[in-house]
Amino acid sequence: MDVITSAWARFTAWFHASDTPGQLILTVVVLACATLATRAAVRYYRDKGSGSKGERRTGYLTVRNAIAIVTLLLLLFIWGGQLRHFALSVAALAAAVAIASKEYVMSALGSLMRATQRTYSVGDIIEINGMKGEVLTIDLFTTTLLEQASSGLVTGRVCRFPNMLLLLNPVRMISAMGTFVLETVRVPMEPSDDIPAAQARLLKAGRAVCEPWLQQANMHFRHIEGAYLIALPDSEPLVVIEPVDPKRLDIVLRFPCPSNERLSTRQQILGHYYRQLREEAANG
Repeated sequence: MDVITSAWARFTAWFHASDTPGQLILTVVVLACATLATRAAVRYYRDKGSGSKGERRTGYLTVRNAIAIVTLLLLLFIWGGQLRHFALSVAALAAAVAIASKEYVMSALGSLMRATQRTYSVGDIIEINGMKGEVLTIDLFTTTLLEQASSGLVTGRVCRFPNMLLLLNPVRMISAMGTFVLETVRVPMEPSDDIPAAQARLLKAGRAVCEPWLQQANMHFRHIEGAYLIALPDSEPLVVIEPVDPKRLDIVLRFPCPSNERLSTRQQILGHYYRQLREEAANG
C-alpha cells in the first residue's frame, strides 16, 4: 500500500510540475475535435441534396484538407516548446531524414505545383505516365484515379500515383474543354478499298449523330477561344485519311460531342456507318 501511495504522490507531483500533461490533454481534445468535424463533413456532403457528386466530393475534400492543416498547426503550437528543445538533435538528423523522405518532399512539391498552376481538379479526366481516368481524390502526396480504358470505358479499378510524377511527366487533360470536346473515331481500310465512298459514309454518320448539338458546341468553342485566347477548329465534323502502313490506312472522323457522352457518341457513329454499309450491300 505504501508503494502505491508513494507512486501516486510522485505522479501527482510530476503532473503539477510539468506542462506535458496539459499538452497531452489538449492534444487529445484537438484530435477528437478534428475526428468529429471530419465525420460531420462526411455526413453533411453525403446527405446534401443539391450539387453534383463531383461538386460534393470537391467540397468534402476541401473541408477535410482544411481540418488537417488546422489540426497540424494547433499541434505545432501546443508542442512548440518541446520541439525547440529538440532543435539541435533534429538538425543533426536533417540530412538523413531529407534523403529518406526525398519522395515525400517531391510529392509535396508536385502537389504545390498542381495547386498553383491548377493542372487538374477533382472530376477532371487526365492521363499521366500511362494511367488514364477520372480524378477521385487529391491529397498532399497522392492523387487517386478511377481508371478508364483507351476506349473510355471505366474498368472499375482505382489507380493511385504519387504527386512527384507531376514534376517528371506531362499531364494530358482530356476534359479541359469543358462541356463539349472534340473526339475522333477511326475506321481501318485497305488502300484498294473505295476510300472516297467510305469518307462520305463516315461523314454522313457523324453529321447525323452530332446534328442536335453542333450549334451549341460551336458557341462553346468560340467562348473558350475568347477566354483563353486560343484558336479552336470549327465544330463541323471533318474526315481525313491517315496512312498506317503500306497495307492499311485509316479514315478518321473528328467530331464534337458532350464531354460526358464521348463513348456513346463514338458507338452511335460507328453503328450508323456500318448500317449504311449493310444497306448499300443489300441494295447493290
